Amino acid sequence: MNEAPIKVMIAGGGVAALEALMALHELAADRIALELVTPTPEFAYRPLAVAEPFGLGEARRYDVVRIATDHRAAVHIAGIKSVDSAARYVATWDGRDLPFDVLLVAVGACPVASIPGSVMIQGPGYTGRFRSVLRELDERRIRHVAFAVPPGASWPLPLYELALMTAARVAERGLRKVRLSLVTPEAHPLELFGPRASETVRELLDERGIELHLSRYPARFEDGRLSLVPDETLSADRVVSLPSLTGPQLAGLPADPDGFIPVDLHGLVQGEQDVYAAGDATNSPIKQGGVASQQADVAAEAIAARAGADVDPQPFRPVLRGLLLTGSTPRYMRAEVSGGRGEEWRVSDHALWWPPSKIAGKRLAPYLALRHEELESERAGLPVDVELPGTGDVQSVFGKF
Repeated sequence: MNEAPIKVMIAGGGVAALEALMALHELAADRIALELVTPTPEFAYRPLAVAEPFGLGEARRYDVVRIATDHRAAVHIAGIKSVDSAARYVATWDGRDLPFDVLLVAVGACPVASIPGSVMIQGPGYTGRFRSVLRELDERRIRHVAFAVPPGASWPLPLYELALMTAARVAERGLRKVRLSLVTPEAHPLELFGPRASETVRELLDERGIELHLSRYPARFEDGRLSLVPDETLSADRVVSLPSLTGPQLAGLPADPDGFIPVDLHGLVQGEQDVYAAGDATNSPIKQGGVASQQADVAAEAIAARAGADVDPQPFRPVLRGLLLTGSTPRYMRAEVSGGRGEEWRVSDHALWWPPSKIAGKRLAPYLALRHEELESERAGLPVDVELPGTGDVQSVFGKF
């Protein structure tokens, strides 16, 4: 008699959760029963939010229930209040106790204001204030905008994009006497991607006339002065920043001093046997969608192997992939974080991965690209031929979804 499938519960509805859902469905199939617990029925593709104020793109939104259904997973629309790993259940904020055999926590991190007085850009729904900044520039009511990377921000790329796209807009509209600055604690611009990328980004900033202030920690913006550490100030009319992140502090699970969940190289939570974690909720030093999806794949492999699937779980070896929007030709950057040899750093104005999405998830990116094609075709009332991920089959889709 076949053994009953083990119940694998995924907590979260973001990149890591959905990538893990797809990976587990592919790797473990009928050996597991998948359940997704998420506080919202909608997945917002956040990286394109920086382009919204410029009319160059928009944050796309997808139906989480549909995604789960496509991968044979049950869905609970609820937020996680606590985890009881000994009794193997999660408690939700609406009073339910949901049992599991194995739990994968991918609830993300908590954004907090980083630089008092600044205009903070957080994602979809938070770009309105920055549109106001652009409008003030257009109306010549302000002259100097500083883009400030807060201390502890592990993924500063969106702020570089905002600075570069703002400079392109200023040039396009012939705005004179506008001053743009970028302040960062980094020793080199986008140093995570290595020396070639730093040189490329520095050249882009120079070409656009953006002042670069390196090794400076922005602290507070007040009365037209941005306080920097070491002891220094920068005058500005507006300061634009990113949020800092803190961990979810999920009751019942261990946490480091900043609230993040400690995991091993296979995503297993420290001191636990049946609980894994992936994405921004973990103590991984880099908080980025592509890295989160890689963590999800690693944890999914480990869980699938536990369920008896023919999988050789690999440890987490992050590869950074960043698509830098510039207002003109984008730049693709790739870095082997655990490497360090010159050939492991790459930068190009041509795609270095496929599909060339902002978040390079192994399974999530192709799926979302497929769904986007289908949705666009539905709006236009036209069929589209699409290749179904993992099958090699091509089907003509017309209003199928």
